[in-house]
Amino acid sequence: MTDPNPDDALFAFSIEPRHDRTTLERYLRLYPTLAEDLIDLAHELRIVEEIGPSEDVDHADQTAQAAWLEYAAASLPKVAENVFLQFKGQSFVALADRLNVPRSVLSALRDRLVVPGSIPGRFLVRLSDAMGASIDAVRSYLQQPAIVSPVLSFKADEKPSPPAQVTFEGLLKNSRLTESQAADLKQDFLADEWD
Repeated sequence: MTDPNPDDALFAFSIEPRHDRTTLERYLRLYPTLAEDLIDLAHELRIVEEIGPSEDVDHADQTAQAAWLEYAAASLPKVAENVFLQFKGQSFVALADRLNVPRSVLSALRDRLVVPGSIPGRFLVRLSDAMGASIDAVRSYLQQPAIVSPVLSFKADEKPSPPAQVTFEGLLKNSRLTESQAADLKQDFLADEWD
């Protein structure tokens, strides 16, 4: 296909009944210019199947994600600023790179799928610094209820309930970390042990 609309192609992949290797290879042949985004989305969907809904909708439908984040921000109590509101698309990717974490980990934090008390203090400091937000604003945001993915809401016959939260360590065990990422995150956990 020539000049595919990336949002349409990624959305089509996200609603496929199976996200196995065969489906991924078919989409890679159809949309070779979207290879990186398709592989990232396939990884996100694999994590959803393993630990529950935490899809990174930025890749599937950036317009819907922006609207959803604005809606989520408006529905939060006024004391909890949505610290992720300014991080969409490339700025979201850049934030993940600055923190040296997979985008799936950052997506789980954005969607508040992580037990706040399980996140190492050193990581919270790195996150707040990278976002240019106060540590209190980040903590307040993370302590709010989990966000139900708009993709799941769209596909569901009934209103989906928020997924159960996982520990930060559990999230990392289900993520594909590079050696560099694992080393940085290990330092975050070690710093907490010394405090």
